[in-house]
Amino acid sequence: MPPNEELSEAAKERRELETNGMASGDGPAETSPEREYEMELPRHARNRAAEIVRSPDKLRAMVAEAREKADSAGGTARPLDGVTKDLKTMLDLLRAVARGSYRLRRETLILIAGAVLYFVIPIDVIPDFMPVAGFIDDAAVIAWVVKTCKTEIDLFRALTAGDDPTPDPA
Repeated sequence: MPPNEELSEAAKERRELETNGMASGDGPAETSPEREYEMELPRHARNRAAEIVRSPDKLRAMVAEAREKADSAGGTARPLDGVTKDLKTMLDLLRAVARGSYRLRRETLILIAGAVLYFVIPIDVIPDFMPVAGFIDDAAVIAWVVKTCKTEIDLFRALTAGDDPTPDPA
C-alpha cells in the first residue's frame, strides 16, 4: 500500500478511536482540542491560521517560511533547542496535510498551524529580533500545542517513522 494510502487509512482508524473515546488503542484520549486549556493560542495567530489552512498553497508557503526561519536561527535560538524536533514534526505534518496525504480535525489543524505561524511572526510577545529571549515565547507556544495535540503528533510520528521527507516541488 502506498504511504499516502497508509496515512489515509490510519487517519480513518484514528477517527474511529476518537469517536469511541479511545486514542492509539491504549485508553481514553490524552488530549483533545475541545477541552479547556490552561493556555490559549493568541487570537491573531488562531485567526490567521484558520485562514491559512483553507489553502494548501498558503499552508505550504507558511511551512517553507518556518523551515527557513528554523534553519537560519541556528545557534541564536537556544530556547528552541528542546522543541526543534517537535517543530520539525509539526512542519512535516502540515506539509502532508497541504499535499492531501494526511487529514486532521479542523481544530487540531488550526492549533498546529497557529503555533507554526506564531513562530514565523517576528513581532509577538517577545520580539524575535531579541537574541535568545525572542524565541522563549515561541518555544512555549510550540511546547503547549505539542502537549495539547500529543496523541495526533505521536500518531503522525509513528506513521512516518523511517520516512525521509522529500521536499514539495516548487
